[in-house]
Amino acid sequence: MAQRDVDPQPRENLLKSKATSPMQFMKEELIFDSETGSLVRFRGPFIMPDWSGVEDNESEYVVQETWTTLAQIANDEYGDPLLKFVIAARNHLDLPDVQLYKGKRLKVPSKSWVEGKLLQQGRVLRSGS
Repeated sequence: MAQRDVDPQPRENLLKSKATSPMQFMKEELIFDSETGSLVRFRGPFIMPDWSGVEDNESEYVVQETWTTLAQIANDEYGDPLLKFVIAARNHLDLPDVQLYKGKRLKVPSKSWVEGKLLQQGRVLRSGS
């Protein structure tokens, strides 16, 4: 097995993603693969956001149709289907294979809270601050 050295603080973030992507909550790491003599960048596991204060800034969404998806709900609520990860994480659902059924109740954080607090957490995590 090849030896891999980890650089815990990569000097530059090369894995680009939209500000609304769940990748904002996946810390980037840099590994040197001595077998190939090259650097490999990858994203670590999803880091659960800090939900403090969300209880006063969320609504309940009741699924009306069995074919409804989290991406549709995120698009309706936030204008961006990529923000489905917010609803999934808030409701402890696994992506991408979430099965929603008619009558399922979901907690949906407000757009202002997501933009003002949650996405800021992702930016701080990505910047390493």
